[in-house]
Amino acid sequence: MLEKKSTRVRKEEIVRAALEVVGSKGVRALTIAAIADSAGMSEANIYRHFGGKDEIYSALAEFIGSAVMGKAATIAGGSRKPLEKLETIFFSHISLIAEHPGIPRFVFSDDVHLGHRNIADKLALRIGNYIETITGVIAAAIAEGELKPGLSPRETALTLLGMIQFTALRWTISNASFEIRPEAGKLWQNFKSLVC
Repeated sequence: MLEKKSTRVRKEEIVRAALEVVGSKGVRALTIAAIADSAGMSEANIYRHFGGKDEIYSALAEFIGSAVMGKAATIAGGSRKPLEKLETIFFSHISLIAEHPGIPRFVFSDDVHLGHRNIADKLALRIGNYIETITGVIAAAIAEGELKPGLSPRETALTLLGMIQFTALRWTISNASFEIRPEAGKLWQNFKSLVC
């Protein structure tokens, strides 16, 4: 007999299935039926864990916030040198996008920004926290002499995030027509040559 999965595990499976739908077909294709199909469960089972699409949107925003921004905060709080932390944050974000193409499709979607203002506000808050985290790491790298002394920590953080976002956008629009990790590697080396 199969072991009954906990509510937390089921919810996570549903969120990951929703992210797969968004990654392959876009936000507009995110229906309960599509999620159920992707998760390999009944629509009734989806409704057992979520009240509807709005709750799933909210869970997606929370998953993205924790996966990207929460991980960055954990790395930033570690004991490594600031530049190494920055590199780890950069490549972990890129890896997450490569593993879950639904993340940039969801974050960049007008359906989310215009149709679900509360979700967009939640994402904006998490992005603001992410900028603060990276700004702090960059300020520490400047203070420790790893980065050029005249750099503005916040603007340097925004530059780094801009590299990630634009690369993710290009990769998403081109339907993953190039390898995102090697592209990110070249960008990171160029970024380092500009700021170190």
